[in-house]
Amino acid sequence: MLKQIFAAIILALFYPDGSWLNELTSMDHMVEFNTINLSQIGADPNVIKDNTTWPLTPTQRTDSGIQIPLATYDTEPTHVTNVEELETAYDKCESVVRQHANALYTKACLSAAYNIAPASNTTATPVLATTGANRGDGNKALTYKDLLKLRTAFNKANYPMQGRVLLLSTEHEEDLLAEDVNRYNRIMETGQVAGFKVYTFNGNPTYTTAGAKNAYGTLTGQPSSVAFLNSEVMRAMGDIEGEPEKRWADYRGWLLGFQMRFVAMPFRSKGIAAIYSATA
Repeated sequence: MLKQIFAAIILALFYPDGSWLNELTSMDHMVEFNTINLSQIGADPNVIKDNTTWPLTPTQRTDSGIQIPLATYDTEPTHVTNVEELETAYDKCESVVRQHANALYTKACLSAAYNIAPASNTTATPVLATTGANRGDGNKALTYKDLLKLRTAFNKANYPMQGRVLLLSTEHEEDLLAEDVNRYNRIMETGQVAGFKVYTFNGNPTYTTAGAKNAYGTLTGQPSSVAFLNSEVMRAMGDIEGEPEKRWADYRGWLLGFQMRFVAMPFRSKGIAAIYSATA
């Protein structure tokens, strides 16, 4: 019973209102044994206008199977003593569970942003550089014109106007605020800029000065903002394991730790983008 209660707490806290993870297409229903099995469809059929040659030559569409294992996230256990649980004015075990849920959420967001950000610039996955003036740290500032260029890149790729999302980095948010405070305030009021629904996120990956994505966990490099089509990225939750384990003999209390299976990533190399800070 405790396992189900605490797993429910983690699940309830994992998708808070206003979280950009809610923008991703949920594939929870496709999870089986902590794995997702998908099919990537083959090429679109050719369309012939005013055809005069019959019969048309048929082609066979070749689909490919994709198996996606869910990543494993483990929290280090927290020790809650019997004395603490008895003498605190609140349910400390439940408080610890909520803290673990927040830690899992933070780590999952970091992983999701990294997976969604494209590795390098292509027509289907544009990676653009900022073009503004030196922001004082040796990098060029993000400008509103840069965001219009991102919009143009999505338009040229024939991506739909609906479902465009932008994860604005802390540095780039500062740039927009410094460029035009009134325009920035309107963006925050409407939650929209250049056709993108805007979220601020401080965990986007960094890029090299040449526009290549750095390895996961790299703290140095050029800051970036990440954009995507919500129909082209997915998230999936698998098993959540963990409950308070009573350890009287050696710990005189409980140990709490959790394991969660989760993944967030693009369906394919399409509909994802980034803007990184170019060097001034």
